[in-house]
Amino acid sequence: MIINFLYCIDYPDKNHLTEKTDKISGWLLCSRKIRNITFADKLKNKELSIEYGRHRLDVAAVFKDFSENEHCGILIRAQKNSINRSEIMKLEVEVEISETCTKKIKINIILSTNTIQDVDVESNRVLTEWKLKINEKKYFKTLKQHPWITIRMDITNKCNLRCIMCHCREKEIYSKPAQNITAGELKQQLMDIAPYVRHLMLSCGYEPLMSKHFSEIVKMIHEDFPHMEIGVCTNGMLLSSKIRKDIIENQVTTILFSLDGVQKSTVERIRVGANFERIVGNIMALRDLKRIFNRTFPLMYMDFVLMNSNIHEAPAFVGFCKELGMELIDFRHMVGNTYFSEHEEMLSNHKEKFNFYRNLILQESVKYNIPIRIPDAYVVQGEYEPETLPDIDILQRNEIKPDEQTIEVSNVKEVYYTHGEDSDFKFLNSVSCNRPFNEIMIREQNKIRPCSYYSEEVGVLDEKNTLGTIFRNEKFTKARRKKYFSIFDFNCMHCPIKSNLLPTDIIK
Repeated sequence: MIINFLYCIDYPDKNHLTEKTDKISGWLLCSRKIRNITFADKLKNKELSIEYGRHRLDVAAVFKDFSENEHCGILIRAQKNSINRSEIMKLEVEVEISETCTKKIKINIILSTNTIQDVDVESNRVLTEWKLKINEKKYFKTLKQHPWITIRMDITNKCNLRCIMCHCREKEIYSKPAQNITAGELKQQLMDIAPYVRHLMLSCGYEPLMSKHFSEIVKMIHEDFPHMEIGVCTNGMLLSSKIRKDIIENQVTTILFSLDGVQKSTVERIRVGANFERIVGNIMALRDLKRIFNRTFPLMYMDFVLMNSNIHEAPAFVGFCKELGMELIDFRHMVGNTYFSEHEEMLSNHKEKFNFYRNLILQESVKYNIPIRIPDAYVVQGEYEPETLPDIDILQRNEIKPDEQTIEVSNVKEVYYTHGEDSDFKFLNSVSCNRPFNEIMIREQNKIRPCSYYSEEVGVLDEKNTLGTIFRNEKFTKARRKKYFSIFDFNCMHCPIKSNLLPTDIIK
């Protein structure tokens, strides 16, 4: 069992740059209920007093995973001599293991920093390591029999649009030198991890069709790793006749499109540089190719980023997607980032309005029999009651025709996959998150994380470190250990899935 501690020193802060002080204040959280706190070195700290349990609603609002989080404030005072901030203060924390059992744990507190510190203590290291070894052995044995991992990566660092909520609108991002991975380079990266991989998503934050190697890459995966599903996330602008041919003939398995509206004015305002008619015409052409060849793949999904300024179009978007041949619509809240935090657009500031349109979206989903993902309704007392619903012009899209397929497409045989499913890994049902077990995120084509939202890199691809060795290294294993034995991982603090900004459950 792992016991998590988080602490932060609030005072003295950067405005009180003194080596010695008469008091230290901050907060301390634990994944177990704290019964008592004393000094581990009682003789050395006999002239200090400690008070724990001060009210800290600010901390409770952020760290909801911890019990007793409203009363976690800590104050240490010097009765005579001052406290030296350069020293490490050793505390003895008595925590509740069960109703009848407590355990005293010694932790070291760094007094010289005001950043949040994350401390893990294994209550029985030998037992924890033994359980981890058993779990990992079973996990890798099952993984070899049932490929389950999704790899997410970008094959280029370029995008042809400047969407208002995206990092690609910033000059420091779009002006970077092009980085395009070749089919040969990607093949080399995949070699030792391939037997475990179910799905390879070729895009995360950039436009994959901007890569001059796209066609060669999907062909290589289809021929050299035929058991892998291929996923693509695209804005649809570059879904040309040639690209559609490559998608069909090399069995790209899933394509996720993004529109965020049903009207030309809305889409082109949000996705700056987009051409509504071209995108819709390209999607229609791919839809028609699937029908001509009676294909299951690619499964076509649609993404809609929910904002205050476009949510009124979301109900009509459902029927629109049915026309375009979509199998699933993913409605998700806008996630703020370093470059975009428009509070007026955040529906967390318009909760009643979101709830109102959410109900209409669900009704349309039932009407058109199309599955959706959508965030939960907010718990609020008031209701949103518009006098009239905004007019939505659908005539313009009714005039759009499918893009002409000018390049002949071969009717190759379609392959149906047999892969690992969640049910094959039932022994992981007790873990707090599956991501470190079934996902690998490659950033900038060489930096590895267990998840798109995990804040720490666990390895870098180079001549010595492959995907296979990184997946089994100490840092990646530690990420899995956290999910086995802990309720909290500081690297998951800003996960939008935990906050329901990105829902994972499908509503049928």
